[in-house]
Amino acid sequence: MIGLENQKLRSKRLTYRLLEETDKEALRGILSDNDVTEPAGFFPAKSKEEFDEFFATLTRYNTGIAILLGDTLLGYIHVNRHSSDLPEYRGKKGVMLGFVIGKKFWNHGYATETLEAITAYLKQTFDFCVADHFVGNEPSKRVIEKCGYRYLETYTILFEALGEEKTCRSYIY
Repeated sequence: MIGLENQKLRSKRLTYRLLEETDKEALRGILSDNDVTEPAGFFPAKSKEEFDEFFATLTRYNTGIAILLGDTLLGYIHVNRHSSDLPEYRGKKGVMLGFVIGKKFWNHGYATETLEAITAYLKQTFDFCVADHFVGNEPSKRVIEKCGYRYLETYTILFEALGEEKTCRSYIY
């Protein structure tokens, strides 16, 4: 869907490619921290089997992108098809992006660099990109706004994995 098969993208410090089986253990370590997963809408996997299922879902359609600093996995960005009922976007091709960076890599500008690079890449194929964050997740809000996304809407959704409703703010590029 996003055309990254057998390709790598590069930004100033980082490299991006589709997630691979060799990333699984490093990603499991990153996603074992509730402080990392809860802002993304899920809890850490309770077992190896549960994580294997999560990883299979993340990589099934070649839309999970590894974020790498050299050979070190920092996190991932996930791309899903997205449509909008807003008149100016109706019938246009869109994607929704979600990103997760490991806690020890926070506050180094990696999320901003990633969102800018992946958005530029996706805009070559798609008409618009959407990114959102939970209300109260100020670091994600700052990243999204810094990358030039503009506020679109606020909505509430049930996050089954968390067992609660969350209010989200959505931004478009």
